[in-house]
Amino acid sequence: MPLAAKYRMVPVVDLCFDEENPRLGGGGKDKSQEEIRQYLEGPPHYALELVGSIAENGFLPYEPLIVRKRGNKFFVIEGNRRLAAVQAILSDQTGKYDATVTDRLAKIPVLVFAGASAEGPTEDVLRYLGVKHLFGFRDWPPISKAMFLDQRVKSKRDLTQVLRELNISKQEVGRYLIPYRLTKVAKKAFKGVNTEDFWSLAESFGRKKIRAYIQLDVDRRTMKIKGFDQGKLRHLAMFLYGKRRRVNDTRELTALSNVLGSPAAAAQLERGASLDEASLYVESKGETVVRLQRQLEKIFEKIKTLSPGKEESARILGVIEEFSRRLRK
Repeated sequence: MPLAAKYRMVPVVDLCFDEENPRLGGGGKDKSQEEIRQYLEGPPHYALELVGSIAENGFLPYEPLIVRKRGNKFFVIEGNRRLAAVQAILSDQTGKYDATVTDRLAKIPVLVFAGASAEGPTEDVLRYLGVKHLFGFRDWPPISKAMFLDQRVKSKRDLTQVLRELNISKQEVGRYLIPYRLTKVAKKAFKGVNTEDFWSLAESFGRKKIRAYIQLDVDRRTMKIKGFDQGKLRHLAMFLYGKRRRVNDTRELTALSNVLGSPAAAAQLERGASLDEASLYVESKGETVVRLQRQLEKIFEKIKTLSPGKEESARILGVIEEFSRRLRK
């Protein structure tokens, strides 16, 4: 736990969300306090899940919010979900919570760090947040982790320090930091698409063929983006998020990687083909025909094992004859 902190009870009306807080993953930008609260209530934060426990048990004194003071207000560095839950209880207009619940939540415990000024949290506080939330016992959403790392890692020295503090690998840091930084420097490529599902992009970058497709060049010492193909990245953004979305589940990223690893298959996908259709072009035409032929043979063997009756056999033969007719055209 960082030092030089003062424990005190603060009125909830004096507590504010910080739009720059990494917990918000960029979702607090240009939002009012009420809008930030509503944002935290929904996915991926689900602050309302905490309401029941807080209403029943009160605010635990040994888990204070971590705040920085700015004027007469206190801006939350850590504990945004809990603050959103408390505010939801206190602002309830249905009469669901009686005075015994609301009165004990009028003030809640905070730790005010002396060095956590209006300019931002101290190094000690940032280190604490990283250990607790980045890969610790309280997990942040992936976009929040990426945003936090972007704030922490500005140089080779910073990267070395973060790796040591959090006891994580450079590969793990890059898994979050590289796709996040790419979305920042390549805003044109992501224009008009919803990238809230940040993890799809992060997971896609774990595939070598996808990185090669967009010609991604990264300085591994600092995790800074050195170069990429704007057009190819735009295609990737559309495949993952846009109207021409091809991936609806991270399990489909392997298929996407195989397609983008083949110039012929990638070209088909860019022209509007589905992922399955483009997959036919990953191999040469001859290889694909042989593979499909083997699949047909296996299907016929399964049908034979079922010992179909006369009517069923007639229908199957009709399908085969129609297929043969089309093949000869």
